[in-house]
Amino acid sequence: MRLLLLLAVLVGFACLALPVAALLLDGSDSGERLIIPLQVLLTVGVGSLLAGPVLDGDDRAARKALTGAFLALVAAAVAISVFVLLLDGV
Repeated sequence: MRLLLLLAVLVGFACLALPVAALLLDGSDSGERLIIPLQVLLTVGVGSLLAGPVLDGDDRAARKALTGAFLALVAAAVAISVFVLLLDGV
């Protein structure tokens, strides 16, 4: 249950991080190529930090951080897919 809650929070964060990254980096030719990598890095960082307190058990901190990073990658992929679908008008 906590895993799904963490995934939902990360999807929400990833959906908000994409326009923020676009706002910060849009306008220059080199910045436009960095929007998605910045969003993914921000989401993975937040996922790694949130996984420690949210996930229960006596697992090592590194394992929790890797689990959070993996869930953050999934959340970033979902957020990018949602934005592509919204931009295409589906």
